[in-house]
Amino acid sequence: MKAAMVRRYGPPSVVTIGDAPTPTPASDEVLVRVHCSTVSRTDCGERAPYPPGLGRLMYGLARPRRAIFGVDFAGVVEATGRGVTLFKAGDRVFGICPIRRSGAHAEFCCIPERGPIALLPASVAFERAVVCEGAYYADASLKRLDLKLGCKLLIYGASGAIGSSAVQLAKLYGANVTAVVGAQHLALAESLGADRVIDYLKEDFSTLDEKFDGAFDAVGKTTFYKCRKVLKPDGAFMAADMGPGGQNIYLLLWSLITGNRRVRLPVSPSGGAAGFVQSMRGWLERGEFRAVIDRAYPLDQIVEAYSYVETGQKTGIVVVNVGG
Repeated sequence: MKAAMVRRYGPPSVVTIGDAPTPTPASDEVLVRVHCSTVSRTDCGERAPYPPGLGRLMYGLARPRRAIFGVDFAGVVEATGRGVTLFKAGDRVFGICPIRRSGAHAEFCCIPERGPIALLPASVAFERAVVCEGAYYADASLKRLDLKLGCKLLIYGASGAIGSSAVQLAKLYGANVTAVVGAQHLALAESLGADRVIDYLKEDFSTLDEKFDGAFDAVGKTTFYKCRKVLKPDGAFMAADMGPGGQNIYLLLWSLITGNRRVRLPVSPSGGAAGFVQSMRGWLERGEFRAVIDRAYPLDQIVEAYSYVETGQKTGIVVVNVGG
């Protein structure tokens, strides 16, 4: 099968297109012919870990433990293991590739049948189904904030894969959302359901009179110190990244030591991805969640896709058309 492979750490140019063995599904796995995947910040962080020491402990000391990346997938079941009962050949499916096995930047991938995989509604195109990774991260963040119906949430950077998902999910959960974005994304944030939209270049959100139950930095570019000015006394700050200078790690340790829970980082429950993908299936089918697609690249141009994602300017997701 054709695949994009990463055999050493480095810039986007280390990604090469070549032939790899087609995987054989185990008894409890399905073999998926991949139609679409994405290049995400997670893929970039796995290819060039930061910080290098901690990142290499996660992904491999000398080289990546796996050569084929790609977290999101959407495609068609090609074959099933002998013990599989939930899927059959020809089923349209989507979901999340487990991080410890080969991913979806290839023509085929294997997924446990009871893992993060679900039937794809007939009304949803493959390229509009590769949304689970950013949305799953956003969902874990919202749940760690313990938001209640009618609460007020500030989302900074509401235009990326995580931020645009957070706006939609927060509204599904009944929150009142203020989205902070650039001028070019004001209409997008409104269309996703944000109750109030702020252009961060024209208005300093930290000077608002309004107080929020939670603040979610979806891009790792603001700080707790700025957000706390608009947080209620028991409000919490959540970040999708380590923040400027890695400060969120130190702030999290401070929060844990003091027990004040003012700073939190998303921790997804073990095995929670499977349930989340099933929830996403329902949201997509009912039109309650939509993909925000910046652009799409064929698999042969995946190096260009990596380079674009690393500009930090993408809106929503960057799709990779693998095959089909």
